[in-house]
Amino acid sequence: MNRESIFSILKNIAEASAILQIVLIVIERTINPPQDLVNITRILLITGFIFASLTLPWAKNASILFKLLGLIGIVLYILGLFLPKYFFLLAIAILIGVFMILISNSFENTQDVNSKKDSFLLPGPAERAGKIKTIIKYSSSSILSLFNPFQLFQMLYQVIGMIRLSERKDFQQKGKYTLPFTGEWIIVSGGIEKKDSHSWDVINQRYAYDFVIADWENKRHINNGDNLKDYYCYGKNILSPGDGKVIKVRDGIRDYPRPGTMTLDFLARDFRGNFVIIEHENKEYCFMAHFIPSSFEVKEGDFVKRGQIIGKCGNSGHSTEPHLHFHFQDHPNFYLGRGIPIKFSNLKINGEEKIDSYIKKGDSVASLHTLEL
Repeated sequence: MNRESIFSILKNIAEASAILQIVLIVIERTINPPQDLVNITRILLITGFIFASLTLPWAKNASILFKLLGLIGIVLYILGLFLPKYFFLLAIAILIGVFMILISNSFENTQDVNSKKDSFLLPGPAERAGKIKTIIKYSSSSILSLFNPFQLFQMLYQVIGMIRLSERKDFQQKGKYTLPFTGEWIIVSGGIEKKDSHSWDVINQRYAYDFVIADWENKRHINNGDNLKDYYCYGKNILSPGDGKVIKVRDGIRDYPRPGTMTLDFLARDFRGNFVIIEHENKEYCFMAHFIPSSFEVKEGDFVKRGQIIGKCGNSGHSTEPHLHFHFQDHPNFYLGRGIPIKFSNLKINGEEKIDSYIKKGDSVASLHTLEL
C-alpha cells in the first residue's frame, strides 16, 4: 500500500461524494423523500467530501502549504458543523475542498513510503483487513485525532513551528554517535535524501528514522501480530547514542493496544507518545519516541553515557506498530528545532563494517561498538 494508492482512493471518494450530492439534489426535487433522511445523507456526503479532499495533500505528501490549507479547511468545517452561528465556515471549507480536487494532480509526490521497501509486508492485522479497509481505518483515526484537543494543539504548534523554520544549511556535526540499540535493526523510513526521507516537509523530522526488527522474511512479528509482544522490537532496550544530558522525559502515555492495524491512537494525550530528548552537544539534540510507559531508566537532569539504557521500545502515541522513532534536531523544543543529518560511527550496514556513515531507508544496521569510540 503506497501513497499513490491512498491518493487515488481518497480522490475517488471525494469525487463520488460530490456526484452523489448532485444526485441527492435531483432526488429531493423529484420524489420528495423524508427531509430528515435527506439532511442526514447530505451531511454524510459533505463530510466524506471534505475529509477525503482535504487530506489529499498528506496522501501525496505535497508541500507544507497545501497540508496547512487542508488542516485549516478541516478545522473550519468542524467549527461550522457544530456552531450554527458560523455556518458560513462550511461553505469556505467546501470551496477549499473543491480547490484541492482541481489542483491535486499538480501535487509533488515527494515520498512513496513503500517505493524502496516493497519487500516489507504489511503487519498481519492490516494484511488480513485488506487495503481498502486499512485505508479507511487509518484515515478515520487521523480525522478523529483532530477532535482530541491535546493532539490538535500539538499539530497546530508543529505546523506553526515549521512555517517559521527553514533548513539549516551550515550544519557541521560535532559529536560522534552510535546506533541507539544492540543487534540488527531495519530502517523502514528515513535518510538524508528527499527520496528516503521520513517526512521531508516536516522540518524537525526531515532526517528522522523509524527502526524495527525483522526476520529473514522481513516480517516484524511472530504469530498474527495482534499483540504487542508479538513484535520483535517490542520491549528491546533503547540506548543513548552518545554522552549527554537528559533535558526532557515524557511518560504516562499508554501503549496503543491495537498494533499492526495501521490506525492511530486518537485518544492519546500526546501524539509523540513517551519520549526523551538528550542534549549531546551545542545544538545537537537527540529525540527518541514511542517508549513503553514507565520503562524509562533516566529522568530529566540525568547525565548519561553512550550505550546507557534509556528505556524500552514500545507503541505509545501515533505508532502503527512497535518501533523506535529517532532523530536529531538543533533546538531543545521538539516543535522549534530543525532536523539535522547525523553520521553514525562504528556500525555495520547490510553486513559491511563502516567507521562512520549515513544510513537510509531499507538498510539493515547494527552497532559494532556501543560503549567505546
